[in-house]
Amino acid sequence: MTSSTRNQSQSTPPKSEFIQVLEKYLQEAGWTNQELMNEIQIGETQFYRWARGDSVPRKAIVNRIAVSLAHRLDLTRQKLPHDPFPASDEIDEIVNELLEAAGYSSAVKGKGADYSWHEIAKNHSWTLGYTDVPTWSQISDKPGSSPTGLAIKYAEQIGRLLGVNTIWEYLTWQEMPLAIRERRVHGIAPFFLRIPERLFDYRFSQPCSEEAYSLSAVMVPNQDNTSTSLEDLPKRRVQLIHVRGDIGSWAVKILSDSYDQRKEFEDGRKAISYLLAMSGSNNDITPVFVSDSVTCQYISNENKLQAIEIKSLNNVKISPAFAFHLDEERLTVAVNSAIKIVPKFQIR
Repeated sequence: MTSSTRNQSQSTPPKSEFIQVLEKYLQEAGWTNQELMNEIQIGETQFYRWARGDSVPRKAIVNRIAVSLAHRLDLTRQKLPHDPFPASDEIDEIVNELLEAAGYSSAVKGKGADYSWHEIAKNHSWTLGYTDVPTWSQISDKPGSSPTGLAIKYAEQIGRLLGVNTIWEYLTWQEMPLAIRERRVHGIAPFFLRIPERLFDYRFSQPCSEEAYSLSAVMVPNQDNTSTSLEDLPKRRVQLIHVRGDIGSWAVKILSDSYDQRKEFEDGRKAISYLLAMSGSNNDITPVFVSDSVTCQYISNENKLQAIEIKSLNNVKISPAFAFHLDEERLTVAVNSAIKIVPKFQIR
């Protein structure tokens, strides 16, 4: 029996690591080798050269395989209607595993726990993402200079406590989750990101402010209108305005059952310009900008607008916090330790 087993193993060479990983995915997808070859238009001879380890697929081919597998795996993993594309949403994992099995480095930097922590420790610097937010973080008027604002100053102070230099990278709100996921930045400056739906995108630090804030709104004042809250306005006339990816987007989702008219913008300046333009025209629409209370108060003061409360969301309290990759436990612990030392910022 022993001799027979030995002879069999000698006559059947082991499959390459790449094919072993690939066949694991094929089995889950319910695909045969031949079906995959047809899908990616690869000949049988080439496939079996990969199996024997005589050659490895080019990176472009690996990427093509990963995309095909993800589309197929979506059908076996999906949980409709809430999660229709589970494999496509996690395609980085498939790409990385196939690339590493073929002998290449990972496509997405930072696979694995605490990657950013080790990179920061090695380089003695961290790159943080920020966006243009009144009071919190504003682009400097001087080319090449760091941004300014409460969140910027606070983050740099935390960096000094950690013994690292802070490098800033501008991002839009909608670019932030992918930048964190790909480890293009090590973290996001302390903004109002700490809300339930963002727990799928980020690991958050402790709050960085002494007090919690609220969600608020801004409208053009009207002598005939004594409204002090969103709920005082006729719902059929209200158009909720928000910046895509900002916390106002989340608030508008919550309010969407009560308000049919909504409009989103890429940045706050465009949103406020629209608010002013629409309010100056003769129509039946009352545009209302929704965001955090600090931003709304600033916009109100700068543009002589009226800040109003949102009574239905008064119980929602928000606090600024750093945002990191979900796998960055050691970095989060270190930042939390520094937060305990540095006085938290306050806005009066």
